[in-house]
Amino acid sequence: MARSRRTLALSGMLGLALVLPSALPAGATQARETRQSTDFQNLNGFMWFYNTYFDYKFKDIEKDLDDLKRSGVRVLGFFSPYNGDKNTCDGCSPLDFYSVPPQNGTMKDWEKLVDAAHRKGMKVVTYFVNIYLDERSEYFQKAEEQYAAGDRTSREVSSFRWTTDPTEPLPDLRMGPPWASTWEYSETAKAYYWKLWFGPGFDYDLAGNTAEIARIEKFWLDTGIDGFMWDVGTTDPRWKPYAVDIPTTYTTNDKWLTHERANAATAQANIDFGLTSWFNYQDSDTVNDYSRIVDGTIDPDGLEAALHNTDIAREAGATTYTWSIWGDDPVANLDPHIYPTYPQDDVMRVQEAALLAGSGILYGAGMYDQYIRWSPKLKSNWEKVLRTVNANKALLPAADRTRVPVGDDPQAYAMRRTSENGKQTALLVYNFDDAPKKVTVDLKGTGIDTTQTPKDLYNGGKAPAIKGNKYTVTLPAYGFTILDVKSR
Repeated sequence: MARSRRTLALSGMLGLALVLPSALPAGATQARETRQSTDFQNLNGFMWFYNTYFDYKFKDIEKDLDDLKRSGVRVLGFFSPYNGDKNTCDGCSPLDFYSVPPQNGTMKDWEKLVDAAHRKGMKVVTYFVNIYLDERSEYFQKAEEQYAAGDRTSREVSSFRWTTDPTEPLPDLRMGPPWASTWEYSETAKAYYWKLWFGPGFDYDLAGNTAEIARIEKFWLDTGIDGFMWDVGTTDPRWKPYAVDIPTTYTTNDKWLTHERANAATAQANIDFGLTSWFNYQDSDTVNDYSRIVDGTIDPDGLEAALHNTDIAREAGATTYTWSIWGDDPVANLDPHIYPTYPQDDVMRVQEAALLAGSGILYGAGMYDQYIRWSPKLKSNWEKVLRTVNANKALLPAADRTRVPVGDDPQAYAMRRTSENGKQTALLVYNFDDAPKKVTVDLKGTGIDTTQTPKDLYNGGKAPAIKGNKYTVTLPAYGFTILDVKSR
């Protein structure tokens, strides 16, 4: 989710996707058989809730699970599940790690929501801070009082780095810019504590601190969580036991593990560290690989290079992710409920879904508050894309992907996807122009029977007949379609 979490601190929908049984390229079947895909490589459709900021009730979300699933949603994301300050970083600044925001309900409500989602085959992930605690938290205030009384060994006092010498070097594993890390004087404790961002930092070189971090994470893993997007993040090995090892070993469900800054530019480092997902492009609320192709920032070759990031992740047993353009700035977006749009939002956001989810990127809505304000037409067609992707194994993240030629048209693109078991292949073709056009794909070598009438999986009914290796379709502005065809 393009996660600019430091906003306050850091100032016609037709197209072509042909689906068919087909053999894999030579040697590919054996390679696919040696890798077992994860749960997150076999679903798509995220929905993120700013539960703390917008006061969503966990009970209400539980009641809405059937509708969300019918809409194509398979993963629910929460920002964040613990009790955080609504007015600091939109709710992720932790006041109490061992309770939920009171406006959202109770811990029992949260656990019932997670259990209900799992029964329906859905996943629950969270945006989670494990690098600091809000300085207004009762836990830290108790530590200040204990320190002032001479206690140096309590659980609370041991959770933080203290000093009486503000010239002492700061902890060096600090996730954030230099200005976010300081010695802060506590009038209550009569000593300095290490402050990171908005409160006492979690020092991963301090045993008492890491013991509390482990306790916090296990507390939430016990509720059944399926993954974390960690606040800020790093690939420093001192952080790995808490960012990767505890989540993957304490409970055994497949985990979606990433951090706010992880993206495709650091793919190998992410893989080596143990992350299971990262941004396909970068951490941005208003830019993704679809917005870049339609605004001319990249051409079809640039798009291919971008989508190749999914291939790198897939072969490592991981995924990349992105979100429909949105924004989390309280002044510009959250309070007035005004969010970024495309010039022709009702069709372009649907094509965005068809490109990004269709290419195997984990994709969805970055903010429920925005999604519920879309037009009925947009919501209906956007949801239909997600349902279509989830219904076809050749369109899931586990499926292989290769580019297919469409000539030299700078506003057209095509790719082939083959399901993990090799039994279904998808050919996806897009018109990124703001006017209708004919797009011709070269089907030679794809295994498609060139004398057939495909079934339209997205719109229903029959599609234009295929009568040779060159297959031409007429697409509307920002168009796509999804067709089922037979192989030879």
